[in-house]
Amino acid sequence: LRMCGDKEALAAPMHVKLPSISTLRGVDSRPYKRLPFKWNRMKHHNHFPSTASRQQQVVSSSANVLDYETDTKGRTRLAFKEEGWSTWNWNGNKINYIESGESGTPILLVHGFGAHAYHWRYQIPELSKKHRVYSLCLLGYGWSEKSPHAPYSAEFWANQVADFVKDVIQEKTVLVGNSIGAVTSLATASLYPDLVQGLVMVNAAGRFGDMDADVTGEQNPSSSSPSSPSSSSSSSTNSAEEKEGSGGVLESIQETFKDVIAAGIFYSTRFRIPLILKNVYLDPDQVDDDLVKSITTPALDPNALATFQSLYRAPFRGKLSVNDMMASLPQDMKVLLLWGQQDPWMQPEKAHQIMRICDKRGLECDYVPLAAGHCPQDDNPEDLNESLMRWVDVNFSEVAI
Repeated sequence: LRMCGDKEALAAPMHVKLPSISTLRGVDSRPYKRLPFKWNRMKHHNHFPSTASRQQQVVSSSANVLDYETDTKGRTRLAFKEEGWSTWNWNGNKINYIESGESGTPILLVHGFGAHAYHWRYQIPELSKKHRVYSLCLLGYGWSEKSPHAPYSAEFWANQVADFVKDVIQEKTVLVGNSIGAVTSLATASLYPDLVQGLVMVNAAGRFGDMDADVTGEQNPSSSSPSSPSSSSSSSTNSAEEKEGSGGVLESIQETFKDVIAAGIFYSTRFRIPLILKNVYLDPDQVDDDLVKSITTPALDPNALATFQSLYRAPFRGKLSVNDMMASLPQDMKVLLLWGQQDPWMQPEKAHQIMRICDKRGLECDYVPLAAGHCPQDDNPEDLNESLMRWVDVNFSEVAI
């Protein structure tokens, strides 16, 4: 169960020997680059729907009442809930999400490949002390509906995230994504900049382009204004269908072969989830029963296998590379990279590459290395929460007028 979704990671060895925690406590946590923070006044946009419209979209809500618990190390976290949390209707699909907090900056947490909204269990109680926090299950994952025929890709999920911001949050939002969720957040900020006031990428996965290519954004086709989410979603569906229907016998064989591989991965990983997670976590004690159960439970859905086979193709469907999307970010977009330095899949060089793009574009980007593996939000929640809270407070704490 690979939580990244890029082709290199899908082919990476499953067994990785990570350094001990004691070896890494001395990791240099100074940022790779620290640019001056500025206070920003958030602008209102008139494209957010009315409250009445929002109420029609939300099927059920937990009314911000969540159960918290204390782990064995004395840290507060969200308690596992087998039936899931609130539900939002997106294009006829039931989407699960978690909401907490009454005021402050809206923050949307987006999970990685194979994960779900609960993977942010340590961030929800901490961030919601000062901010409005939302954690979303992308379509096909977690407690959200399993749709085998959806054209999954970062751009496709960006449409979902954009609609969620408009329908549910109704305010410019700070996006925080891990792994493929980081690339989805980047795609959202690139395609829908009017909905995003800040971008945080945690061990971003995805297809990285050629560093020698132009990243100034001057002649990048992705920098043009996107169509509406509904038309973009429809366009994505049509283009995917055309692509899958135009390749003849050879492409049909290739797709069948991918399905066979995906089925093998799906069934084999169901019995090896603890081992796989421990390979990408620095602290193996964090791989507890609730985390394992939260991943195995959605896999029992009748449509889980067919959906996983479609999800397996997601990295091959995406048209935009990380470089393309970085090149089309608006100049005033603030970016934070939080990167687990012991990630066997998306190693720190990927973060350095993104920072070089920031330098070339003159973007205000910050980089904070963390002593963690591929999922720092669950592997080392204390350090991630501290860095994230400080960055949000400094940049976005001024009340919008």
